[in-house]
Order: sequence, then C-alpha cells, then structure tokens
Amino acid sequence: MLSVNANDTKQVQVLLERLRKEPVGSEGSTDNIMKVVFEYLFKVPADPSDGVYHWFCQRADNVTQEAAAFLLRLFAYDSQRVDDWRTRMKSLMSSCCDCVRELQEAKRTSQETYLAVFPPKTRQTFMRSFSSWETSLFLDGLASCCISLEGITSPTDVTLLDAPPALIYLALSNLDIFQDNRVLSIIARYVPSQPISWPPDPPPPGLFYLLFHENATVRHWAEQQLLRCQHMPMSVEKIVRPYLTAFKAVLDTLTAREPTTDPSSSSAFPFSQDTAVIWSGFLFFLRLLPPEFLKPGGQFHVDLSRIIASHLHDTGPQFTNVLRCYVFLLRQIGADIWSNESSDYPQVVFDAIKDNPCFTELVRGFELQDNEPWVLLWFPDFLYSIWTQETFDDVLVKMVDFLCEELQHERFQDVRPAAMLVAADLLRSILSKSESEKDISRRTAALHSLDIHVDHFVTVAFSRAYSGPEWAATRTSIRVLVSQVSKMSYQNISTTITHLSQAASLHELETTVPDVRKQTWAKIFGSIQPHDSDAILTMISIAAPFAHLCPLTKSAFAPVLNGQGSRARVAFDEVNSALLVFRSGYSEVISKYANYNSSAAIETLLRRPGVAKDVAVLMLCPSEGLQGAAQALVGQAFDADVRVECFHAMLRNLLDATLQGIFTFMETFMKYAVIVPEACDISKALVRCLTDVIEVLCSSPDSLLLDNQLLKSDNGTVLRVALPKFWTLMTESISIIFRKTPAWSVYFDAEDMIRWMRDALIFGRDMLAQWRVIESAVVSHVDPPPSQKPSKQKLSRIGKKMIDDLQQFLPELIKWLRLTDEELLHQSFALLQSLLDCFKKIGVRPSEMGIQKLTRHIEGSRNKGAKMQTRLDSARILKLEATLGAFEDDDVVELVSHIPPNKAVQQKRPNDNKPIVGTSADPSGRTTAPSMKPSVSSKAPIQPTVSRQSGFLTTWDQAKLSKDPGMPRLQLPASSSSRNVPPKDARQTSPVAKQSSSDEDSSDEGSDRESGLAALGKFQRTPQLKKPVERRQMKVLELPTLVNNSAFRRMRERDDARRAALRMKPDISGLHRTILSWAYDHSGPDPPSNDFKAPLVRVPDRFLDYSHYHRVFEPLLLLECWAQIVQSKDESTEMFESKIISRQFVDDFVDFDLAIVEPLRKGWSLSDTDIILLRLTGGNHSVMGKVLNFKSNTFTQQHVSQSAATVLQHAVQVSVRCHFGKRGDPGLQIGTTCRIGKVFSLSTLHREYAALMAMPHYDCADFILKPQLPKPTRVDQKEVQLTMTKYNVNEPQARAIASALRTDGFSLIQGPPGTGKTSTICGLVQAFLSNRPQLISTNGSRDKNVSKKILLCAPSNAAIDEIANRLKEGVSGAGRRSVIPKVVRIGTDKVMNVSVKDISLNNLIDQKLDSSQSVRAGFKDSASEIALLRSELEAVRQSRQQKQAELADLHDNVTRSAALDEEIKRLNYRRVTIIQKLDRLRDQQKSDNRTLDAVRRKFRMEVLAEADIICSTLSGSGHDSLEALEFDMIIIDEAVQAIELSSLIPLKYNVARCVMVGDPQQLPPTVISQEATKYFYNQSLFVRLQKLHPDAVHLLSIQYRMHPDISQLPSRVFYGGLLKDGPGMTEKTARPWHASNMFGPYRFLNILRGRETPGPSHSLMNQAEVQVAVALYARLLNEFSSVDFNFRVGVVSMYRAQILELRRAFESRFGADVTSQVDFNTVDGFQGQEKDIIILSCVRAGPGLQNVGFLSDARRMNVALTRARASLFVLGHCPTLERSDKTWQGIITDARERACLIEVSTCKARNSSRDGMACSSRLMWISSWFQKRRPSLLNHLRSP
Repeated sequence: MLSVNANDTKQVQVLLERLRKEPVGSEGSTDNIMKVVFEYLFKVPADPSDGVYHWFCQRADNVTQEAAAFLLRLFAYDSQRVDDWRTRMKSLMSSCCDCVRELQEAKRTSQETYLAVFPPKTRQTFMRSFSSWETSLFLDGLASCCISLEGITSPTDVTLLDAPPALIYLALSNLDIFQDNRVLSIIARYVPSQPISWPPDPPPPGLFYLLFHENATVRHWAEQQLLRCQHMPMSVEKIVRPYLTAFKAVLDTLTAREPTTDPSSSSAFPFSQDTAVIWSGFLFFLRLLPPEFLKPGGQFHVDLSRIIASHLHDTGPQFTNVLRCYVFLLRQIGADIWSNESSDYPQVVFDAIKDNPCFTELVRGFELQDNEPWVLLWFPDFLYSIWTQETFDDVLVKMVDFLCEELQHERFQDVRPAAMLVAADLLRSILSKSESEKDISRRTAALHSLDIHVDHFVTVAFSRAYSGPEWAATRTSIRVLVSQVSKMSYQNISTTITHLSQAASLHELETTVPDVRKQTWAKIFGSIQPHDSDAILTMISIAAPFAHLCPLTKSAFAPVLNGQGSRARVAFDEVNSALLVFRSGYSEVISKYANYNSSAAIETLLRRPGVAKDVAVLMLCPSEGLQGAAQALVGQAFDADVRVECFHAMLRNLLDATLQGIFTFMETFMKYAVIVPEACDISKALVRCLTDVIEVLCSSPDSLLLDNQLLKSDNGTVLRVALPKFWTLMTESISIIFRKTPAWSVYFDAEDMIRWMRDALIFGRDMLAQWRVIESAVVSHVDPPPSQKPSKQKLSRIGKKMIDDLQQFLPELIKWLRLTDEELLHQSFALLQSLLDCFKKIGVRPSEMGIQKLTRHIEGSRNKGAKMQTRLDSARILKLEATLGAFEDDDVVELVSHIPPNKAVQQKRPNDNKPIVGTSADPSGRTTAPSMKPSVSSKAPIQPTVSRQSGFLTTWDQAKLSKDPGMPRLQLPASSSSRNVPPKDARQTSPVAKQSSSDEDSSDEGSDRESGLAALGKFQRTPQLKKPVERRQMKVLELPTLVNNSAFRRMRERDDARRAALRMKPDISGLHRTILSWAYDHSGPDPPSNDFKAPLVRVPDRFLDYSHYHRVFEPLLLLECWAQIVQSKDESTEMFESKIISRQFVDDFVDFDLAIVEPLRKGWSLSDTDIILLRLTGGNHSVMGKVLNFKSNTFTQQHVSQSAATVLQHAVQVSVRCHFGKRGDPGLQIGTTCRIGKVFSLSTLHREYAALMAMPHYDCADFILKPQLPKPTRVDQKEVQLTMTKYNVNEPQARAIASALRTDGFSLIQGPPGTGKTSTICGLVQAFLSNRPQLISTNGSRDKNVSKKILLCAPSNAAIDEIANRLKEGVSGAGRRSVIPKVVRIGTDKVMNVSVKDISLNNLIDQKLDSSQSVRAGFKDSASEIALLRSELEAVRQSRQQKQAELADLHDNVTRSAALDEEIKRLNYRRVTIIQKLDRLRDQQKSDNRTLDAVRRKFRMEVLAEADIICSTLSGSGHDSLEALEFDMIIIDEAVQAIELSSLIPLKYNVARCVMVGDPQQLPPTVISQEATKYFYNQSLFVRLQKLHPDAVHLLSIQYRMHPDISQLPSRVFYGGLLKDGPGMTEKTARPWHASNMFGPYRFLNILRGRETPGPSHSLMNQAEVQVAVALYARLLNEFSSVDFNFRVGVVSMYRAQILELRRAFESRFGADVTSQVDFNTVDGFQGQEKDIIILSCVRAGPGLQNVGFLSDARRMNVALTRARASLFVLGHCPTLERSDKTWQGIITDARERACLIEVSTCKARNSSRDGMACSSRLMWISSWFQKRRPSLLNHLRSP
C-alpha cells in the first residue's frame, strides 16, 4: 500500500489552500487536480488502533480533513474511483461518530469555500441529494441489523442499540435525515432502552426534538442521552443552524395555539400534546443553551422571560416546570431578565408566583427530607436580579414576611423549618453581598427585615421548643446569621473607632455612628439555654472578634469629641454602650454554661472545631468578665484554677488550636494598637497573659518545651512549626508597645502607667531570657549523646531569624532611655543591657540604627548641647559604652605617619614602638599610669591599640580623621599577617578559641588566660602562659590638633568605657570552667588532674608584669578553692533527690534544670554563688555544678489538699551549670534522677578572682605590680597640733591623718594593739568629710550633685561592724563628739552585729518605706488572703465532688436530683468567683511586689547617694549596688588580715587614695590551704608593700589598752620598744584584784606537771592547764566576790580542742551560764577583741618536745599577749617553751626578771565534785619563793 510522504503532503496542502481561496467549478476541476487530491487521500492509512479510516475527525490531520472536504464534490460524479470513494465514505460514516459530526460541519463549511463557486440553488440541490444518499445509507445500515419499517422481519427484542452508533448519530445529526418519516418511525419503534455510546458533547440536534416526542419512552431515552452531556450549557460556537432550527420549532410549539398541517413545517414532528411535557422538555432544552441565547433580544430574537412569565399564572400541572424554567432563566441571565421592564414589574412577577395556588400547593408538598427546597431557594436569585432596583426593599420585605409569617402557619407544619431556613439563608446571603459590595442600603434593608422578625428568629435559634431534629439545620443557619450580624456589628464598631481615631489626629474626617442593635443582642443573650452547647459555640465564635475591643477613653478622643460636636459624641457613646452590652452578655452566657455543665460536656465543646482557638482568644481579652468566662470554661473542663494553670491546660490538651488563638489575638493587637490613640488595656492583658504563656512553655517546672516526651510526639511537631511564628509575633507586639506606650501615657495616671510600662519591660526580659529554650525546641528535641563533647552551638537558621526579630524593637527600646521616671529607666536599661548581652554572647551585631541611637545617647551624656540628652547616669553610660565596644572588630591599626597642614610628611620608623615617657608597658601592650590616681595631666596618654571599626575607631571616625589634614594617617599594619590573630570565623568554630579571643579582646594584655585555666582544669597547676603576641602600638605625637580632635576623643572615651566594663565586670567563667571540671571524689590536698602538676610560685615582692602576677596568683587561688572543697567534705552535706527536666549547651558548658522531688528542710536554699554536687542515684558518678537560679514555684500546686510530697514535686527548681572537661558526661540526661547537695559558696572567691582578672584595667595596676610607696610627707608641727585639737587624736595619729590626706595613692598605717586604729580612722574620716569638695555633675540630668564618699572596708564582718558602730555615733578621736556622718553598712543583715543593724542598707530602706505613708498605703499583704481563697477554693472543689458523686449514685429521686443540680451550679458559680478574685489578687500581688522592688531600688539609690561613708567587708565591696557611686577614698581596716586578692576588690573603683590600716605583727589572713600558705598566699598586700618600703609606714606608737606591765613585753619583743603607753594608763587599768599578791597585771604560771594530749580534729589539749584555769577563775570569784566579772574575762588558746575542753570544764564547775559570761575562743578568733582579764593556755608541754607549732608564730603570740586590758595570765610549760622557740625563751626570761613567773603544781583529787569533775586543782603559791626574792623584785620595780 502506498504511503503519504512529506512532499505529497506539502504539495496537496498548497493546492488546497489555493482552492479554498480560489474555488473552482466543474470546468475548473480538471482531472489532474482531482487526481492529486484523490490519490493523496487514499494514501492515508487506516488508524491502527481500530482499523478504521478517519477523514473528518481529530484523528486525521488537517490536510486529510481538507482533502476529504474538497472531495465531497465527487458525489456528483460517476466512476470507479467515485465508487471507491463512496465505499470508503460509507465505511467511515458507520464507524466513527466524530467523523459523522465533522462531516456535517464540513458540508456546511465547504459551501462557503470549495463549493462557493456554484450558485446557491445548485449547492442546495447538491446537499439535498447528499442527505438523501446519507438517508439511504442509514436505512440500509439498519436493515443489515434487522431494523426496518417492516417489523415482521425484525426480531422483537431488537433496538437501535444493535445498530452501529455512528449510524444513529448520523440520523440525529442531520435534520434532513431525522425529519424523514421513515427515520422517525424507526426511532419510535426501536427506541433504545439505555443511552447509546457516542461522544457526549455536543449532543446531536435531533435529540432536542425527541424531548417533545409524543412517545414517553422516546422522551425518556432522549433525556438519558442528553444527561450524558459534560458541557452544559453548550458553547456558543457549537450552536449551529440545526440547533437554532430545533429551538425555533420548540418555541413555535409553545406559542402555537393549534398545530399546523403543513407537512413541510416542523409540526410534522410528532410533538406531545401535553403542556406539562412540553414545558418539561423546554426546561431541558434551556439548560443546554448558553446565556447569550437566553437574554432578551438574543440569538433567537425573542423575549424568553416574557414568554415564561406569561405562564406563571397557569394553574395546571405545568406550573411546576414553568416555575422551574423561570427560575433557571433568572439564574442564568440575572438582572437582564428585567430589561425593558417597568420598575414595578419584578414585584408583579413575585406576586404572581406567591399568590398562585399551585405555588402554595407546591410548597406544602415539599418534603423536608429532600434537604433542597427548590421552590423557595430561588428567592435570593430573584433579589439579586433586582439588586439595583428601587423595588428591592419591598420585595425583600414581602419575601421575609412570606417565609416567616405565612409559611409558619400550622397548615405548613412540615415546611416551617425549611421556610425559616430559607429566610435565614436569604438574609445571610444579602448581608454577605452587601458587605462585599459595600452597599449600605441593602444591608440596612436586610437588617430591617431581621428586626421585624427578630423575636421569631431568636426563638427558633435558641428556644428549647425548637430543639427537635427537624429544626437542627434551621437553628444552625440562624445562629450563623446571628454570627454574621455580630461580625457586622463588630465591623461597624471597628469602623467607627477607626474614624474616631483618624479624626482625632486629622480632625477633618467625619465619623460614622455604628449601626448596632443592642436590644436584639439583649434578646439573644436572654434566650440562650444553659445546656445548649451549640448556642455557646456560636456565642464564643461571636465574642472572639470583640475580645480586643476596650471601652474608649474620653481623654484619648477629646480632640474629636470637642471638634465634631454631637455626632462624634453619639458615635463615641454608642461604641461604649455596645461594648458594654456585648461584654456583659457574652460573659454571662458563657459563665452560665460553665456553671451548669459537666467537665466532660465542656471538654467536648472545647474539642469541637474552632472553639479552643476562640476560647484562647478570649483568655487574652482585656475584659475581666470575658476573660473570666473563658477561664471558667477551661478550668471546669480540665480542673484548672488560676489563669496560668488554665493556659497550661489549654496548651497541654489543645495545643494547636490554643496557639492559633494566641496568634490571632496578637495579630489583631498589632493592627488595632497602631490605629487607636491608646491601647493600654489590651496591651496590659497581652503582656500579662503572654507572661503566663512563656511560663507554661519555658520556665515552669513542667513546661512544654522541657517535656521530652511531648517534643517527640505529634504535638512536638506542632510546637516546632508554631514557635517561630509565636516568637515573631511576640517581638512585633512588644515593639509596638515600646513604640506607642509613651504616647499613650498622656491619657492616664502617671503611677498606673509606670506600673504598666514596668510590667512590659519586665516581660521583655522574661521573653528574652527564654529565647534559647525556644530555639532549642524548634531546632531539635534530641539530646546529644553523652559521649559527645559539648561545644558552643552555632546560631541556627531559626535562631538567626529570632535574633533578627529582636533587632526590630531595639530602636524602640532605646527611646525609653529618655524617660524621667527612675524605675522605668532602670527597667529599660536592664532590658537593653540584657538584649545587648544576648547579641554579644552569640556574636550578632546590633542594627546600625540601634548603634547610632545608642551612640547619640552616649554623646548626649558628654555634650550638653547635644540634641539627644540622655537620662542615664554616668555608671550606666559607661556600661553602655563598654557594651557597644564589644561589637567592634579586633583589627589593630598602626599610626604610621602624621601630615600636618602644609608640612612635609613625617614618617614613623617601623620599630619605633616605645611607650610614652612616664608610662610603662607590659608585654601585652598595655600602657599604665605610674599611680592609682586617674590622670589629670593635660597630656593624657592615649591608649596604644586602636580598633579598626568601632572599639576605638568606627568607620565614621576614620572617615572624619581622613578628612582632617592635621591628623596622622591610620593604616592597617603591613605585616599583620604575621600576627597570631585568629580569623574572624574562628569565633564560631571553636569555643576555646572564642573564649581566648574574647578574653584577649576584653583586656589589653593579650595573654592567653584561657589556656591557663584549661590546664588547671586538667591538673591544677600554674598555667604556662604563652608569650604575649606583641600588639602594634600607636606612638602618640605631641600634635596641636590631637588633643581637641573629636575622633580621638571618642576613641579615648570608648577605650575608657571598655576598660571600665572589664574592671567592673570581668569574665570569670574561667574559674567556673576549672572548678566544675574537677572530680569531687578525688582525695588529696591538690586538685584532681589528668596531666602533670604545674609548679607553684612563691608570691614575690614585685612582679614583672600582669602575666607574671596572674601566673602566680591564679594557681594559688584555685588551690585555696580546692582546700575549701576538701574542708566541706568534713561536714555533713544534706542531699535531696532531684530530677533533670531540661538540658542545653551554652558554649562549652551544659545547663540543667532540676526539680527537687522531696521535701526540703525549712530554710534550706541555694544562691547563685553556690557550688553543688550532683550524684547519680544508684551509682558512684558525680559532678559539681554552679547554681544559676533557685526558685520555689507553686505552679503545679493546684490542690492544697494534696500530700506534701505531691505539692513539693516540681515546686522547687534549680538551674545548674556544669562543665565536664575531659571526664565526659556522667549520664545526666533529661529524666535522670540524682541527689544534690551544697558543697560550698563561691561568693568571696568570685570577687577575688574577678579582682585578679580585672586588675590590669585598674588605674593602680602598675603600682600593684611594682610598688613605689612614697615616704611619709613631712607635716608641719602646726598642722599636727591643729589636727590633734580638731579631731582629738594624739600626735602619731594626727601625723598619719594629715599625711594620708596629702598623699595620692596608697598610705599604710600600722596600728599595734590598743594604739587607736579605730580612733585614727574616725579622725581620718572626719578630716576628709570636713574638707571634701562637692562633685558637680557634667554629664546630664541623671547625675545629681553628690558629695564624694568614703568606702570603708575590713576583711571580716566583726571588724567592719566595730568601726561602723563608732562612726555612726559621730565619735572623733578618743571621744569628742563631732558632726554625725551618714553611715551605711551594706551586707547581709543576719551576719551583722546588732549594734549596726540600724544603719544597715536594708534597715535604712525600710525606714524610708515606713516614713512614706503614701507608699505604704499602696501595698497590702495579699499572701494571707490568697491562702484563704485557696482554702476556700479547695473546700468548694471537695463539696462539688461530693455532690457530683451523690448525683451519680442517685436513682429515681427527681426532687433530690434537682436539688443537687442546683447546688452544683451554685458551687460552680462560687468557684468561678473565687478563681477570678484569686487571679486579681495574684496579679495585684505581683504588681505590688514589683512596685515594692522599684520603691526599694529607688530608696536604695537615695540612701547610697546620701551616704557619706559606705561600710562593707572587702568581699561585699564588690557588690553591684556600689558601681554607680564615686568614691574619693578607700580605707581598709585590718588590712593585714586580708589576702592580697581581697584587698584588690574595692580598688576597682579607681579612687585617688587608699589608706590601709593594720598591724603586720598580728595575725595574717586565714587561708585553708596549707600548701598555698607555703607560697605566701596568706600574705596581705599591706605586708608586701611594707616589706618593700618599711619607712613609708605610719606607726601609731601610743597604746591605750593595756596596763603598762602588760604592754612592756609586746613593745620590746614585737615593736622594738617603739610602743609607748598613753598617759595615766597605770591608773586607768588598775583593778581591785591587783592588790592581791596572787593577782597582778601580768603573771606567767609555769604548769610543772602539764602534758599535751591529742584532741579531736587533729588538735591538742592540756588537762593540767585546764585545771589551773578553772582554779584561777574560781579563786578570782571567791576572793573578789564584790566585783562583777561577767563579760570581763576571756579564756584563750592556740588550739581549738583546748578551748572545747576549757569550755566543758568551766561549764562543769560553774554551770552552763558561764559560757555567756566568759568568752572562750582561739587566738585567731579573739583578734580585734579585748577583755579586762585574759587567761592564755599555751597547751604545748612534754619531755623532749622540740617544736611548738602555732606557738612559734610571733604574730599569733603578739595577738595572744595583747588582748588583756588589766591582767594577763599565761599558762604554759616553761621547759618546753624555752627549748623550742627563742621568742618564748625571751618571754619567760622577761617574766623571771620581772618576778612575774609563778610555778604551779597540780594534784589528783578524788571525784567529789557535784558536776562530775574527775580532777580538781590546788594552786601552790610558793610564799617562801616570793619572800626570798622580794628585795630584788622591789629593786627591779623601782628601776627605770
């Protein structure tokens, strides 16, 4: 078989295109043309899928289709080829329906193209002949299938289904065939029983005729066949002439009165004579026609609407289809149906339908179960068609009246629900359309119709009488209508609020009065039944959109109320009255439901779609009624009480919906708050509730984000998806609050606004504190394996987005720094600092806008002419400036040249890095001043290192410097690549690297402190500090333009701020890292180690540099720390069972949250300086941790009747930080149980280590490293006398005072016992106060004129209390009263002496509170009231449970059941009332506590600002509260008793003078570590300075304590004879017992038979000395019974065991009260005290004993021998002491020479004493010895 090739196709295509444009007739159709096309067509193969030739359908290509259309003319020819063509045509027409359909189209189109050359009549004749041929083909084809008019030959069961479908399709497609009577007869006779399978679209036109056939079977088949159509209506292009012909025939039938007899007319078709049938078929026909054919004047040129409407009055059976036709036409063409009609015509049509009895019957016959009341559903379409016409309102009223009145008659019983349903839907649809089109008139018409029938609507919707199932859909629809109307009311109110708000700012806008039907709402609220859950669902959905609206305040809208007159006032009042109705109505309905229904029913309601979300919205509502109603629902459903518990229940049980509700409220808030003049109420509610939500999610013990099981569940997925949005919305909301609140504040009372603004700021901090928890929950909920080494986590994508969100409210927050209220300023700065610290910690730079604004604040503090005047004081400005400096890069620039104006370039030599003359440089590159006093020179040194971008020089700075021709050029060092500087990315790749880098940045020394601490963490040793990398320095040139240049000034200021920050808040994480890496169970004096032990270095007198200093002191401090840990092991540690509830990495630390799950001992608590032990249950693994936070939380304490264990479970939470080091994680995972206990406190060590780290940033750093004490200044004798007179001091004291006031830097005053150190300090204080200048502020309005202060410190509380007690009385010198200074003692009250508690900081604050009645009146103690409410709530709960249980067990007792129901309702109501009151009290309590904290903070600042003298321990001087103060002098009393690092603590304040007072000859500081003591760690700074410059020490040489017989010995032995007695000391210290020979001022009792024995705790005791001491005291009491010895006797020993034995013996001999009358203490514990009588027990005694231990310490001897005022009795064994120590040998020799040595023997006695003493003593005074030596003794006393 020949095939078609491309050339043939192209040739034929060109030929056909020419013939189509230029058709040819018979004469032109040459054989060649016909032959070419014919041959081509017959080359087209059959379709392989069915073996059929396709010439006309889509299976053929375009050329084939055109060739077949052209060859239709072959029908007029006769030849063999024509016969072949006809055969092929016959085949395809009986095989392909698509070819049949397209053939008919080709016949039509070819007449206009290929056959257009022939006359029309010829064409018609040709086509008629062609149709005849098709008819014969059809009949012949049917005959072959046994289908013919001769039914005798046809089987009885044969139908058209047995014929080829294409043939049947041919007959119905070609009307010429179809109208053949034979064909019609065959169709009628052989009608198929089911549709024939042919293409569904478009249907052949003959089917339309069959819809009207007289044969019902034919009609049915035609309908079934047409129902297969997939495209109804047909497209316009498919409606060709046959369809128009069919439709015209149908219209003729509808309009014809009588059938025509013309056989050629369409009436030859056998139309049915049944009008109903005709209308039914016509309806079907209409559905297939496109709207363009249905409109008046359309394609048919007839008005179909008029034709149909004219039959709406028909009352026959056809009315139904007539109505259906009209409804269909109405829906298809809408308003076009009324074209060219009068305005009242629609009403006429509606009346015609409504009043037609057939319509009434049609409505009555409607069956409700059909659920499709079509007879009524056309009402909306009708109204839509007349939407723009005047008659709309009248027709609407008629429709609603018809539905709600006429159809509610009893005769329409079954239709009534449907009628009301249609009415509700009708009004809903109109309201929706009017809203979408903003058509107020139509909305008003709908609401008017609703108002007319509102009673009936409300009754149906909510009354119990309509609760049957037949009314269910109707009630639902009406409730939806109610919701819709409520939404419109909300929109009206919102629109009015918006207009009022805009008018308030723009004034010219006109306000609209909201259209709110309050009475309608009142009826609705009153009709709702308490048990109607569906109605409550509706009410909740209605109330939620109103949740954020608050009553408008007149002050905020005053401009519009005053400017727009009555209309604005009406609108304003209407809004507020509407909100009042809504709020009260909603809250009452919802509360009633909560009270009247069971928990299960309410929970079921909450779980219905959308309810929980709306309830969550209502829980954030500012309306207490609505919020309380929502809370009542939640509380009743989940047995929760207060608001936070309800949020917890919602988030735990309905997580997704609750979060969506919270999101909705925040989104609404953000839109609303920026529109209205003020939104304080909603903002308060939002902050209050979000605080609860944050607690539930993050910070409560059983918070959701700490619940590992929840995070692994589906809810965990929900959380992780929702939390980023939650965070974003929170930050956006708080940003709006920060931005708008200052503007809102003008409308409210100042105190209320301050409280609210404070709460917003505190919430900001609470939110910020939890960002890591939220990020961790989003990023991952799986803990890393225990073996994984913790490392700093990089900022995740989510974390970056969260931080970006935080950036947006930074600029808004900065604005708050201009607030004048100190409390708000404090909270604002605290939040800002927290935010900046957060940015700093994660390495994110604040936004440029934020940095610029902060920079302007800093500039404003130094420039009074600046536009932005800050309210921050100098201390905060320094903190802020230092914090900003942390965000600058560490690239160092080098000043390489200076180009002065119009002068040659002066190059700096590359190696010229020498520091400025007069300064010293340590290897770190730090340039230091020669003294501790801040530089006042006009040539102040500039810091040597300059940061490229902002630490020292910002980009702006550099640009400004570059523009200044007089400035040196700043460039990056050319050799910077050789510097050992880590790349910028290294900050986030290695935690160790980052720490090292940050440390290097934070100090100017460049030493690798981290490596030192890391080494000590492995094995405690002195760190091997790397050689500091030489930092390039900037050589400062004496340039005239340098000093005044603003860029360099800013550079210096930034460096100063940075250094101040590092001085005040150094990084001490290294201490934690080291301590926490230690193994607690390690034994031994040295800390645990895995590596070698670093050598310890003896403290030298001078240091090379800070690195040397650090290298010496840090290991010793850590050694002391370990010693304290070891010491703590000797004490019993209380351990409590705990459970780990969260875990997260922070740098290389791991933070845990633990819940203590067993009851705690009363008073047991932890502080953030405590180190605790975590020991795994059931194992030996343990790890130490530092406490971060300790809090008691009553969150889970819902029921006060629970057992104590249950109540306390998760009620105490501890946050702990651990560092595992190389030991690895011992297995502390979430859910792990362990026992925790306190090890020791780091409080003092913290501050000592901080001082060590901050020391290089002290102004006195160089002095500390290389002391250069100046010699005492020469004081004129006249000035000395004046000082003596003015302050009542002696000459040495006066010289010390005058010299100290003249000396800048350090002054040392040595005060031997009794020389008046305290008096000297008092005189020094008085002298300073009388001469001090007033400090005048120059940095803004926050710094008031504050007098310069003195910071007075001492190592111990006892020492500082002693001096503070003297100062508070205004005592100067030896007793002269002077001006009473204002003294404040800071510290913990419980450790203070009672004598100074009246001047404690807390007490002074309390005094201010007590004196401020206005402040006190604002507070009330809510705790007791809350407890009472809790108890009452529990009682109500139990009573309700009992009633519910009784009701459940009750049967067949209706009366009792009803009574129980009422009682339960009453109890529910009472419960809700209590909970609401409880929430109010808790909120008030929280607010009062915050306010009280604010007031106390304010008073604390006032007290400190007003103080002249601040008294503190050395450790306490590091307290944050002192950082804002400026001190001109520091006085350290008992400075010798403080280790050097303790003395550094107060020096961070960079004062001009530091006076250290002490006595190096007395006890040194107490150090636990004996190993550290060997390396002089117990040496004080005073001693180190004195050793270097002993001549610079002022000696107080006149003592006023001791009897001369006592002072003679210490003066000669310890002070080189320089200690003199004050005038009249013999008389002043004379006592009655001195008259006795046995009791003189000084006696050394040689206990002949004394022997030392071991005592407890590795101590010693001596029973013989105990006996002698008891006997001595007893004889004093007996011989001098008239003297009151109470509180005048001290019993002292070097050994604790001896003190314990002495106390026991005294109690046994004299009774238990003796311990309160006689002071027993060790020598160390007695330092600083004095008594009339001192009994000193030396203890050490024994044959051959060569070492006396403590006794050989001269300083300890000195203390022991100088405590007595009147009498000193030394009990010792002379032989042992003389041979063991030279000093003791001299003391005993002195006693012999002075006849003060008395030998004492003891004897055993039987146990006859009443108190059980085993032995008594008898003093054996050797009178003969005394008599023999009396002459020599008298001579000795007479000698000078």
